[in-house]
Amino acid sequence: MVEKKDYYEVLGVAKNASPDDLKAAYKRLAKQLHPDVSADPKAKEKFQEVLEAYTVLSDAQKRQNYDQFGHSTEGFQGYRGFEGFEGGVDFDFSELFENLGNFGFGFDDFGFGGNRKTRRREKGANLRVDLSVSFDEAAAGFEKKIEVERIENCSACKGTGAKDGVTETCSTCKGSGRVTRSQKTPFGIFSTQTLCGKCQGTGRLAKENCSACKGTGHRSVKKTIEVSIPAGIETGMHLRLSGLGNAGVNGGEAGDLFVVVLVEQHPFFKRDHGDLYCEVPISFSNAALGMELEVATLKGHATVSVPAGTQTGTIFRLKGKGIKDLHSGKVGDQFVKVNIVTPKSLSKEQKRLLEEFQKTEGEQKDKKGFFRSLGL
Repeated sequence: MVEKKDYYEVLGVAKNASPDDLKAAYKRLAKQLHPDVSADPKAKEKFQEVLEAYTVLSDAQKRQNYDQFGHSTEGFQGYRGFEGFEGGVDFDFSELFENLGNFGFGFDDFGFGGNRKTRRREKGANLRVDLSVSFDEAAAGFEKKIEVERIENCSACKGTGAKDGVTETCSTCKGSGRVTRSQKTPFGIFSTQTLCGKCQGTGRLAKENCSACKGTGHRSVKKTIEVSIPAGIETGMHLRLSGLGNAGVNGGEAGDLFVVVLVEQHPFFKRDHGDLYCEVPISFSNAALGMELEVATLKGHATVSVPAGTQTGTIFRLKGKGIKDLHSGKVGDQFVKVNIVTPKSLSKEQKRLLEEFQKTEGEQKDKKGFFRSLGL
């Protein structure tokens, strides 16, 4: 004789579980294991165990006997399976099956008041287009035309799939868009409704297929769309164009078109939101003596005053020479970093002058050391 499993373990609850806990556990497992739902070959056997456990534990007297005697035949007359079931489970099964449509088995309800006659309207699929733009275009903003291939309702049949839009009632579902199947279960007779496979839930069929779309009701069309790229847009940002995606199903609204912007890199500028960064080389002599440095900006040129004695890596700020921030509307700044370049080759004259400079530089250091030794 096969030893029965502990009823509390079957339902996955503690021995002190409340009636509500038992009910919730049973409903959850019944949804998973009902033979009409589960693809598990042992679903019927497992469902019997769950139903038997709940039948006993939901009855106060039977539960008391079970807690005292377990599966002993002297203390408890066990559940007799599907054929011997005589009721004893008392709750609204419409709650149990209300979400079965989410399991993907093709039915929306089990006959508990489902009155929908036709397939519901569905929004069309969204589309995505990646748009590559230059650094300057992203900074300034611009208008651009893009080509998109999208699915639209056939203009010849107005999306019906029928020649001249003429349709007739589906003979399979009699125009309801759904077919009903009845099945005998331990709970009684249940009716399941599914979309009619012949008319796909519309309740209507084409008398003669539209030649333009071959009866599909849709056509693939290439369309040119003008988009406005705002100033300050950055890589990864997108524009959403409502209703420019694929056409909806069964009269549903069209999807949306998402234009994802990819900004190309600039050879001179680096960007951090609204601020720009660049690096400019200057000579040792200009750094030592100072100079007026002309620097490229997004809108021409600007002058940076480099003071005498500037060190390499010094950063200068050009206020308001950056990019307009897309969210705040504030224009950023441009930051210029100067790097002192050491010449790789010198003329004889340049070498002579530098050697003279080197000597005077050494003499200057010696003098400073002498005066420091005197405490001056």
